[in-house]
Amino acid sequence: MAGIKEIAKITGLSLATVSRVFNESHLVSPKTREKVLKAAEELDYQPNIMAAALRSGKSKIIGVIVPEVNNFFFSGIINGIEKIVSDSGYNIIISQSHEFQEKENEALNSFLKLKVEGILISISKETTDFSLIQKIINSQVPVIFFDRIPNLKQINSVTLDDYRGAFFATEHLINQDCKNIIHIAGDSKVSIFDERRKGFIDAVSKSRHNTIKHSILELTTNVKIDLEVLQKAFKTNPNIDGIFAFGDEIGLHALNLLKTMDIAVPENVKLIAFGNADFTNLTEPKISTIDQQCSQMGELAANLLLKNLQDKKMEPETTVLSPKLIVRDSTK
Repeated sequence: MAGIKEIAKITGLSLATVSRVFNESHLVSPKTREKVLKAAEELDYQPNIMAAALRSGKSKIIGVIVPEVNNFFFSGIINGIEKIVSDSGYNIIISQSHEFQEKENEALNSFLKLKVEGILISISKETTDFSLIQKIINSQVPVIFFDRIPNLKQINSVTLDDYRGAFFATEHLINQDCKNIIHIAGDSKVSIFDERRKGFIDAVSKSRHNTIKHSILELTTNVKIDLEVLQKAFKTNPNIDGIFAFGDEIGLHALNLLKTMDIAVPENVKLIAFGNADFTNLTEPKISTIDQQCSQMGELAANLLLKNLQDKKMEPETTVLSPKLIVRDSTK
């Protein structure tokens, strides 16, 4: 495999000059840079990123941690991040916590060993000890939080107004004449799901319709058990006419369950979910939902990190996106 010695030989330049090109030194003229890069392309030379990091102290690597990649929301965020970072000269390494703090800390420690220049992270459901994250922030490595954020002061973050989104969803069901509404709730220990729960409760309590009944159904992480619990809830309370699901996936499961129980949507029960995953527009009926604007969240988080990399002393910034109500057949 060709190396910088071969590039120096065919360009007639010194090893130091060729090395400066790949280290993006400002001491290299545009003409020389173009000459070296052309030779590198002809020789199919691939610079060793980690070796360059050790020499320059800059890895040009950004670490990204999400709870899970095979989730429409987080994959959408990653797409948004890549859209911004792809032309910035930085490379991305993606890691999953699988909702465990231990896995999250392992990823963070791996990033530190790789000398990443910045970190984008959505914390796991389990994460309650923020000491490692705080240590990284104190070390002047820029950290940007998105979607799920820790209980820390003075942090950079990009989030969605989950409370408002849940309020919109519940208000929509009420406006569609639902009188007996159930909220299929996420884990209340996760801040975004707790905010959605609060939004649901407040939308009902602030409604002008005093006859509205409402309840909250706590679920596990086992879909089979959850569907059994949901089926029992419908048998116990056959007058349920509205469902607000905390996420699109559980909304889809609820829709399929209602079909097996011969409960028509939206004629007998109106259903709205949260997320605006692609499949919500492909079901029968199509599922009404709240758009989390995942791609935009990723783009804003990436831009904020690049800004922080340019100015390590910048004041922390907080961006809160506004949710959008998407009305489809399941609530019409």
